[in-house]
Amino acid sequence: MVKPWVIRLGNILIFVGVSMWGVYAVGKYLLGWDISDRQVLPYHLAMIIPGMMLRHYSGLFGRVWRFFSGKDAGK
Repeated sequence: MVKPWVIRLGNILIFVGVSMWGVYAVGKYLLGWDISDRQVLPYHLAMIIPGMMLRHYSGLFGRVWRFFSGKDAGK
């Protein structure tokens, strides 16, 4: 069973990752910074990918975790 704090942490990471585009828009269009979307994309992906993995814990991330923890040894 997936613990609720794991899903909540995943949701927070996804929210922060999507919010990076808001920071990009404010910086580029309101503050006039010389910033490109390629400078924001790594920060966006650094939050979105782990957030999705935590949110969908029972998927691939859960199987990898169980494999390395030894809980699938009996199967």
